[in-house]
Amino acid sequence: MTEKYGKLNENIINKLIGVVGDQWVSADPEDLYIYARDMTEAKPGNPEAIVMPNSTEEVRGVLEIANDEKIPVVPYIAAANIGGLTIPVHGGIMLDLKRMNKILKVDEVAKYAIVEPGVTFGHMKAYLATNHPDFIYSYAYSPPYTSIVANALLEGLTEFSVRWGAMGDWIVGLEVVLPTGEIVKIGSNTISDNWNMKYPLPDLTSLFIGWQGMTGVVTKCSVKIVPNPTVRNTITVSYRSLSAADKTLRRLVNGDLIHGESTFSTPTIKMMTGMKHPLPPAGLNEAMLTSIIILFSDTKEEDKLKQKRVKEITQEVAEEDGKKIDFVPMGKGDIMKLPQSLPAFMEFRGQIGEYKGAGMSWLGTYCPPNTWIDAYDKGWKVMEKHGFEPLVFSKMMDAGHFVVVRYLVPFNKAVPGESEKVRAMLQELLETATLPSGAIPYKCPAWASEKVLKAMDPNWVKVARRVRKALDPNEIMNPGRWNL
Repeated sequence: MTEKYGKLNENIINKLIGVVGDQWVSADPEDLYIYARDMTEAKPGNPEAIVMPNSTEEVRGVLEIANDEKIPVVPYIAAANIGGLTIPVHGGIMLDLKRMNKILKVDEVAKYAIVEPGVTFGHMKAYLATNHPDFIYSYAYSPPYTSIVANALLEGLTEFSVRWGAMGDWIVGLEVVLPTGEIVKIGSNTISDNWNMKYPLPDLTSLFIGWQGMTGVVTKCSVKIVPNPTVRNTITVSYRSLSAADKTLRRLVNGDLIHGESTFSTPTIKMMTGMKHPLPPAGLNEAMLTSIIILFSDTKEEDKLKQKRVKEITQEVAEEDGKKIDFVPMGKGDIMKLPQSLPAFMEFRGQIGEYKGAGMSWLGTYCPPNTWIDAYDKGWKVMEKHGFEPLVFSKMMDAGHFVVVRYLVPFNKAVPGESEKVRAMLQELLETATLPSGAIPYKCPAWASEKVLKAMDPNWVKVARRVRKALDPNEIMNPGRWNL
């Protein structure tokens, strides 16, 4: 613990109990152990207390105490983000927000929903299906217990990101408790009960999106909802080269044909269907990667025309590329009914010899569309070099303005030295595949941020540090993130 920060004592613990109640504060070593680590290779970091508020006022009370005493605060919901983002660097308070789990409003005319941070994708999907079946939210390809607010604030991706981009773009209003205790509304909700837009005001939502909890605690978030399509269809397209995937997806996106796509390397698909490490060698004419493509249509006739055009594009690219492309309609698909990602990932290398221990890490990047093939190819080779299967995921984002390239790393935490192998491989992926391609890690882990900042315009770094200092003068909020 550095002298910059205070240390929790009995007096401060009693003050926190006075805000949230005795049963919602814990300094029990067994509770602290759970919050000190996640599924990744990141080293544990022990908090000093767990505090679970149930309202905006309780969040404010906790932050006022923490700010006065200079105690670090780490916002926490489910620790489902893979990057060690909620492991404390300087001890302090884990502010667990999962009790704040209400869907406060759904406005079908203005197409938004107001949610608290503990609302998950599973909650939202069930709530809309029951109460507002004409509308849907875009869902992350992750376990249903993932927080909607955390995903949006961390600029995550979802199944419809081809059409609508990263989930930070779905945020249209916020209520935030600043580290100093002020409660701030942001967007049109500042002048009325309508939470439908952040423009034409200066966009202050960007002070909290992507900051990994360093600038305040979001207690209410308004996100866009979209009409449930009359016809929804899913198609798989399998390619035998990266260039074929690039050409096909560009043409589909440029033709405004698809709402969503997720592309998986063939080793990833094998893993998701239950195969274990090590995978058998690739077959002679086996596809390299497969896209799961989502079509929205108003009528069955429109759906048939879209499917026909998608097939025509795949045939055109196959002729140009000289390699077969597989086109398989799947019918009315729902990506949320596909096998959930983390269990299969965690179990992939969960038993090696006598060792049993699941772990999961990644390096996820947003990459220029001009260079994603290079990043993908180099990353594939780095993973093979280090003895890991090339589990690579990609996705066109925001009508092709950028592309996700994500390297997935299941590993066995019980095997001596395997965590160190993962750290070494991730470093090499960043240095040789990601940064040279102009890609930037999203949900950037602390170990990567130092290297990313060195590659950036130093004036951007100076401005970011000034912004953080202005909002959090004592730097108590999740210190150590982004090296700011």
